Amino acid sequence: MTTSSWTSARACGRGDWSCPSTRTTSATSPTSCSMRRPRGAGTSRAPTAPRSATPGEPMIRRSASHRLVALAVFLLLATAAPALAQPAAAAAQGVEVRYGAWTDPARGGRVTPYKLYMPTGPGPFPVVIHSHGLGGNREASTYILQAVAEAGFVVVALQHAGSDTGLLRGAGPSVDEAAVVAAGRAGMTSDAARGRYGDVPFALDQIARDPTLRDKVDLGRVGMSGHSYGALSTLTAVGQRLPAMPDYTGFAEPRIKAAIAYSPNKPRGDDARLAFARVRTPMLHFTGTEDVTPFDLEKNAFERTTPYQAIQGADQYLVVLDGADHGVFGGRRALMGRLKPGDPAQMEIIKAETVRFWKAYLGNDPAALQALCSLPTRIDPDGDAYVKAPRCGPPTPIAPVDGLR
Repeated sequence: MTTSSWTSARACGRGDWSCPSTRTTSATSPTSCSMRRPRGAGTSRAPTAPRSATPGEPMIRRSASHRLVALAVFLLLATAAPALAQPAAAAAQGVEVRYGAWTDPARGGRVTPYKLYMPTGPGPFPVVIHSHGLGGNREASTYILQAVAEAGFVVVALQHAGSDTGLLRGAGPSVDEAAVVAAGRAGMTSDAARGRYGDVPFALDQIARDPTLRDKVDLGRVGMSGHSYGALSTLTAVGQRLPAMPDYTGFAEPRIKAAIAYSPNKPRGDDARLAFARVRTPMLHFTGTEDVTPFDLEKNAFERTTPYQAIQGADQYLVVLDGADHGVFGGRRALMGRLKPGDPAQMEIIKAETVRFWKAYLGNDPAALQALCSLPTRIDPDGDAYVKAPRCGPPTPIAPVDGLR
């Protein structure tokens, strides 16, 4: 990727990877750019199939009714997934799966269900906490977490009451729009957010107190990952400030030494540089060129690169997969046997780079650490990758998002 390519893309007005010279204006759609990444000189890779055959198609801007339908499908799929994924017999050889729940008297008896992936070999193993997205549960991102456990990490997938599958539990396909809107809003209230953010330190405390885990976990090597709302939970745990919650510092968890954010969001109502100024944790960020949802504020997928661009206090890595959408990271389609054509290849990349990152920063693997420097080369031709780590040389050029120019 050449610097000049990104300079040209910047003229498109959004600072994303949309091609210049494809701006379109119509009575129903504001000026915008097609979602095609600029290629470096001499690149021979075939482009991924566009969303539409029409050159210069603007980014999808769903009407209110389309947004509600998509939200309903999203939440209904979330409530359907657990019934298909619960049996522990599905666990791969070498990993034991346990289900349980912790109760926190200090938070009014709040119950936090969890799914624990335990390598069967002798420990102690590093620990990874995982946080699901809106309407998800402890079965979220199973294909990723299974691979992480098979690589020698104890993984604890949390289920956050108030923003989990309970939002539409029992609802059928006839659920009305008002119920869908109310369900989504209920999962994003201040109380729901505080509950899920507080689940993280509580879970680590419970792991530390569990005598059955004493010889299996190394709490000096803890990481956290999360998808969408879970990515925000992860960023909050490593220091993102939340102006709407003056006591946000209470959610920071110093035991977390590394983190992965799948489909992260830009900060709400805050300057990005200030929002992430306290983050001093190595991170790997994932998104895709189709990573948009009906209820996020991001106008396009490129805005999900904001945390990567704004964080300056530690090594940062970013993977942008061609054609990858929001759902591939959450793994619901995999659980339900409804994979899209591009999903299998994207899932393999997500698993491989996730494991490599954890080996580098929690597993003390120098080869994995060094391999992260070549992330841009390794991801091509399936997408783009960017590196901000002094030991790897100058940062990979990327067009700045709004607010960071």
